[in-house]
Amino acid sequence: MEGKTTNYIKYAIGEIILVVLGILIALQINNWNEQRKVDGEIVKALTEIRSNLISDSLNIRQTRLDKSEDIEIQSTVIHALKNRNIPYDSIEYHLGRVMIARRIVFVDNGYQLMKKFGLERLKNQELRNELINYYTHSVKNIMDDTADDEHEFITVFLPYVRNHFLDWDFSKRGVPADYEQLKSDKYFLTCLMLNVKNSESTLEALKTGAREIQEILPILDETILAYK
Repeated sequence: MEGKTTNYIKYAIGEIILVVLGILIALQINNWNEQRKVDGEIVKALTEIRSNLISDSLNIRQTRLDKSEDIEIQSTVIHALKNRNIPYDSIEYHLGRVMIARRIVFVDNGYQLMKKFGLERLKNQELRNELINYYTHSVKNIMDDTADDEHEFITVFLPYVRNHFLDWDFSKRGVPADYEQLKSDKYFLTCLMLNVKNSESTLEALKTGAREIQEILPILDETILAYK
């Protein structure tokens, strides 16, 4: 009887061990499946971020080109005003390009999705920090600078145009009411010179944003591959 009891206890313990192992294996499989789902969502968000960054890069590139040309044209007008030698054959086109505001659109759908899902889920801390810096600092700096440019355009330049121009067409032409008065208008000249400095600051912010995107993309690609 004692031998039978001992065998029964051993059998029962074996059964319990098998059940526990089965539960542990089931939990492990469930955790593995859940992690795969999480990784899939992360890859989806990172892939969208990549697409958004490429779109941002193209928009920044075009805005930089336009802004650089605006600054060059505005500098030409400033030089002409300082020398009181306005080139009548081209000044109307040039005056259509001074102090204009260049709006830029950023796309952050992927980043917002990743934030909603949880940035802390990103295993690559370097990527997490780079994304936070780009979206919370670089993009904000660009938007703040372009907002300042637009504010100056609306509050300084347009009121001046209404009082001193016969016609003005955005980025195409501006027709002064009195060319001689424009030559000696120190207020207008000062506004242009201050605006060039503001525009150069915006250009620097755009350059920084473009550089950061190029730094993020390789890290992003490596991280996406690591999750797959």
